[in-house]
Amino acid sequence: MRRFLFIGEGLTDFKVLKNLFVGFFKDKNLPFNRLLPKDKEPVGWGNVLNYLSTDEFKGAFDNADYIVIQIDTDRCEDWNEGLHHIGDDTEKSADFVHEVIAALIRRIDLDFYTQNKDKILFAVSVHDIECWLLPFIADQPAHQSKMVGCVNAVERIAKKMGFSIHQKNYEDGKHYEDFSKDMKNHNILMHKYSSNPSLKIFVDSLKTAFPPTPASNLEVKEPEQ
Repeated sequence: MRRFLFIGEGLTDFKVLKNLFVGFFKDKNLPFNRLLPKDKEPVGWGNVLNYLSTDEFKGAFDNADYIVIQIDTDRCEDWNEGLHHIGDDTEKSADFVHEVIAALIRRIDLDFYTQNKDKILFAVSVHDIECWLLPFIADQPAHQSKMVGCVNAVERIAKKMGFSIHQKNYEDGKHYEDFSKDMKNHNILMHKYSSNPSLKIFVDSLKTAFPPTPASNLEVKEPEQ
């Protein structure tokens, strides 16, 4: 059984990625656990970048088959990596994600990355993890493909449902668990993921890393909703 460890900006991001992986692999019991953040409080992009050069990060490869590194790009110009925010220019998405990954590799150390690259999965959400929610909760195609203003778009949807994504349950990821629950259904995930540019890039990378096997084509019970 594949074991995954997650490094990301917050518990909300972890909830989204875990549901995505459960749906992708059609396995509600998939071992997908947090390495960072350790607690409920979000750690932010700065701590993610710093963590990648630590001995703790390097040692984690002994306890996992794969490590998922998630980061938002809304503040990429503050990373001191020479990155430039691309706004909502979808045509630049692929090149931009490639540049972001190159910046993350520099933080990891090229030699260490080269030795372990087959165990590292980069989840680059352009420009916020909320953008990856919109294909599953927004009605309008234009909103499903958004790259900017995604936090506000998700908040507007939440307000219509009678709550705010910024209220006390934000840290424990409750609403993000609910908003991403459709990702746990493999068929829905495969139908909707391509609506968002950077989500498409990530899921397509998973499809390349984990090509279907004959066993994958057998009937598999979808995770319970």
